[in-house]
Amino acid sequence: MRALFRFAALASVLAFAASVADAKPKRKKPADDNDPVPTEAKRGMIVLSDGEGSVIAVDNSWTDDHLFYFGDGKTMYRQRVFGGGADGGAGTWDLSFWSPRVNQASIAQQPKGTYKLYCGDQTIALTKVSDTDAKKVLDAAIFKKALWRRQAQFLARDDNGVYYYVDRFRDEFGGKGHRIFAGQKGAMKEMPMTNLVSDSKGEIYATKSGELRFITSSNAAMWVKGKDKTELTIVPPEDNIPMIYGDLGVYDGSLGTPCDDY
Repeated sequence: MRALFRFAALASVLAFAASVADAKPKRKKPADDNDPVPTEAKRGMIVLSDGEGSVIAVDNSWTDDHLFYFGDGKTMYRQRVFGGGADGGAGTWDLSFWSPRVNQASIAQQPKGTYKLYCGDQTIALTKVSDTDAKKVLDAAIFKKALWRRQAQFLARDDNGVYYYVDRFRDEFGGKGHRIFAGQKGAMKEMPMTNLVSDSKGEIYATKSGELRFITSSNAAMWVKGKDKTELTIVPPEDNIPMIYGDLGVYDGSLGTPCDDY
């Protein structure tokens, strides 16, 4: 009888523990943004410095991966390379990379082993650190994926200079997470969304203050607040990247690129 009682008591305890465990909210595993560089790949990398605390680690052997990182030497963020070229005979190369606050951004190795960073109309001389110091950086630094993960989705304005801007996560990070901002340049505020409609007819971004509507068939946009409708002028994001990442004031701080401060 005692054995039966003990078994029943144990079963009750286990059941209670299981119910408590099920009741606890399950934490989502944080996204891994590390981008470890294999030891073999590090052997082809050099480390450059601008002399003011900025550090660049770049693949000097010109592989298809175009390994290119920027940071403080302790945490290094990968750069999005979209173009470039190399001349093996002259020992030169250049890489164009994403840096939306300037019109053009690139890094280059020039003849005689000199290195330059180009940020719009500014040219920054880079110095190659010694192999010993470079190894210390490459061995100790934490290499991460690109810092910035969002992209422009939609931009429009009214005749008074009030802008309406929508962004989302880049496709590589799921493409969702839409946000809407409204206001004049330098004073735009995020408007928490209450609903999102997206189909073949267009898109509707609903907030507590109103709705931003984009009609695909007529390529038209409007801001709707109650019975009031304000026609908007669509502003192509691809033609206004520096303004979006600079003048609008939506994105403060670093985007994780070498040209952020230029």
